[in-house]
Amino acid sequence: MREPSLLPVFGKLGAKASVAVVAAPVASAGIVPRLREALATHGGIALKLSVIAWTMMVLGAVFFMMQG
Repeated sequence: MREPSLLPVFGKLGAKASVAVVAAPVASAGIVPRLREALATHGGIALKLSVIAWTMMVLGAVFFMMQG
């Protein structure tokens, strides 16, 4: 965390503004947070499965184009 500057910030008095920031997680509804969590947990296997599925779709498309 960065320390605030010791130089006067607001005029001659050097009054510093107090900053109170509370980072609270926002509960968002929907499927996106669940997908993000699942991808963070199983990211490697999801990537491998998506590459396999994409390759099979491309090979299937090529096969049907050669048959027609």
